[in-house]
Amino acid sequence: MDIILEALGWMTEQRVGVIDVSLVGPKNLLLERIVGALIARGYILVAAVGNDGPAAPPLYPAAYPGVVGVTGVDARRQVLMEAERGPQVMFAAFGADIKAAGLDHRYAAVRGTSFAAPVVAALLAPMATSPDPQVSLEAIDALAKKAIDLGLPGRDLTYGFGFVGTDTH
Repeated sequence: MDIILEALGWMTEQRVGVIDVSLVGPKNLLLERIVGALIARGYILVAAVGNDGPAAPPLYPAAYPGVVGVTGVDARRQVLMEAERGPQVMFAAFGADIKAAGLDHRYAAVRGTSFAAPVVAALLAPMATSPDPQVSLEAIDALAKKAIDLGLPGRDLTYGFGFVGTDTH
């Protein structure tokens, strides 16, 4: 936990407007307080919703209020079967058949919500280059308006506002 808090501290010193957290875990009071304080100061925190399945309890930090929770979809824009569902889902992005650098200096196919979250962070970053509460809300709203609605009409528990990142894949 210390390394995560140190990383968040460094990013706030650098005034990074959008912070991606591609990890999940149980609720943690200290992390919840820090995340809440960052969001109140105008930072956008983007987080993977997790890969424990649709019936699993919410994972954090995606489930903290104000965090932009991201699920993953495949090439057919179907939610990943292992992706969590719930009110913490705000957006969906590609999370399957992605190539990532491996420790062996080769590329490997990866999958999961942790790989979808950076796509959303990258889309928000040009709109929120430094922390500002109003700009952050406007950036999230602008991205929501561009999202392709994939599930039930409007925001839903599977795809959130919908799929984003079509021009990046």
